[in-house]
Amino acid sequence: MDNKYIYRTLCGIPAGNALLYPLSVSHKFRTADGFGARTWGEYQSDIKSLSAGFSAFGVTKGAHVSFFADNRYEWAVTDFAIMALSAVSVPRGSDTSPKEQKSIYSHSDSRFLVMENLRHLNDLLAEFTPGETTSIEHIFIMDRPAGAVPEIVRDKITYYDDVLSAGKEHLSTNPGFYDASVAGIDPDETMTIIYTSGTSGSPKGVMLSHNNFLHNVRVISPLLQIDSPAGECTISILPSWHVYERCYSFCAATGAVCTAYSSVKTLQEDLLLNKPTLMASVPRVWETFYAKMRAKIDTQPKAKQALFNFFLAAAEMRLNAFNYVHGHVLSFKKRGALQRMAGLIIRHAILFLIHPLYLLSNRMFKPMRDILGGNLRASFSAGGSLPLYIDLFFNAVGVKLVNAYGMTETSPGIITRRLDRNTLGAIGIPLEETKIKILKENGWPASPGEKGIIYVKGAQVTKGYYKNPEATAAVLSQDGWLNTGDIAVPSFNGDILMTGRAKSTIVLLGGENTEPEPIEEKLMESVFIDHAVVFGQDKKGLTAVISVNEEKLKHLAERMKISWHDLTEKGTDIIKHNKVLEEITREIKRLINRKTGFKPFENISKIILTKKKFSVGDELTQTLKVKRQNVEKKYKEHLK
Repeated sequence: MDNKYIYRTLCGIPAGNALLYPLSVSHKFRTADGFGARTWGEYQSDIKSLSAGFSAFGVTKGAHVSFFADNRYEWAVTDFAIMALSAVSVPRGSDTSPKEQKSIYSHSDSRFLVMENLRHLNDLLAEFTPGETTSIEHIFIMDRPAGAVPEIVRDKITYYDDVLSAGKEHLSTNPGFYDASVAGIDPDETMTIIYTSGTSGSPKGVMLSHNNFLHNVRVISPLLQIDSPAGECTISILPSWHVYERCYSFCAATGAVCTAYSSVKTLQEDLLLNKPTLMASVPRVWETFYAKMRAKIDTQPKAKQALFNFFLAAAEMRLNAFNYVHGHVLSFKKRGALQRMAGLIIRHAILFLIHPLYLLSNRMFKPMRDILGGNLRASFSAGGSLPLYIDLFFNAVGVKLVNAYGMTETSPGIITRRLDRNTLGAIGIPLEETKIKILKENGWPASPGEKGIIYVKGAQVTKGYYKNPEATAAVLSQDGWLNTGDIAVPSFNGDILMTGRAKSTIVLLGGENTEPEPIEEKLMESVFIDHAVVFGQDKKGLTAVISVNEEKLKHLAERMKISWHDLTEKGTDIIKHNKVLEEITREIKRLINRKTGFKPFENISKIILTKKKFSVGDELTQTLKVKRQNVEKKYKEHLK
């Protein structure tokens, strides 16, 4: 293991970069006047000042600090400043509902609050009774006032510039304060409590330590293949509080990678401005890019479309042949020596014959890579398996997508593909220092091609859920094995295929079991469908709730000469027009059938179409995963 990835605590990461690369840019961000930047030297200095400032206002070892803010430079400074005091951060985004923020604050026994601005604070305090506000010892606000200061907590509020000033003054009289504080950190103590997104149940507070995250830093950072002296750049688009983005930021920082903060609204522009080499992402990001790229291709003349599709087919054929030759394919059936030899001869021939077309296609696809900044050498996608059509398309056009798998309870890394072992359709192989087993319902290990639940054991596994021993005991054995609740299939070459969550498995009235996720992924290949959520527990057949793409729906309505207002039931977003239902039904039958790999009972027998675009905080988590329970509750009358 390279020594540069070995730290006693996470605080060693920015401190080390401040020594090695003090003048290199650590962060880029948008400001009211344009753009700002900080160096690693400035970053470490701000961490020390803010940490000392927090201490001056009463934050002590073991204090719980609820931390509600979105992606920004101050987020990163705050994260390290809190951990340097051996306090416990309880982070969440500003877009989390005030009710959920209040619940997190109360359940976590927080005594301090960090808020982005007064508006968000006022929204949160509306959930508190006057008596409950007495539990708040102090409130730290990042931005200076842009609204009325709530009288009930006026004396408890301090703004960040004042905290930093207090911290600098404290350090001037006690220059050894920060180093002594960091030296006193116990790497095994709880550093943070991250509440799960609640996609399959009530949010639970996952307790994680420095050592939990440092496992991921040790084993994942080398896989990024960072060239530190080159000054690489990454785009931050996922929520900073989310375990995946947070851990990724730690791993990227070990290689002194500069982080440029972005948002959904500015992502396209920020990609062009910052030209990142690396990026953490989720499948929905790539589904959105794919839809935009395909829509642009579809507007081209038929001859150009045919040419593009020809070269895309050639590039995909070359990619599949390359992976086959190197053994990077999912294989669930044993092949004899002659069969393997014949396969290798055929694939080598394909690579030789198609090479000239591959070189031409690589040049043809350059404009598509340029949309992503032109320098992106890899994007690590987690938060769900990449749909195969997305996986194949982007890797074929020269945008390397690498699927990874983990969960909040494992800090989060468990399994990932590698840059040099990028098996399409798989989630990869286990990380180093990580044990996994895939067990069938009877408790026996799953053989290649058989489904089972993933269990994991390693230094990254949480010690449990905060104040929830029952939930902890339900998933974590006494000898340290965590039941992930995720269903997977091992293959002969060691790569693992993810098929869904045990909790989302649907058992139909006839006793047939099916995982909804593969069906949903297939449905979302349609340009008409933005989101699809499949239900059917204890029913005769499956029902799909479908959020229809607004742009495509408008074109469809125009073609059918249907008024936009006549598409839906009065006062609802539910589409009831027969012609539209027939069109989408045909599309669904084209995608879900025996020829595309689905069993007869997996056909969709009923569809619920909605014009409503799924949104974060309602139907979606902050990492754009569907909250299945929320969708079921919202459309329960139509699901009967």
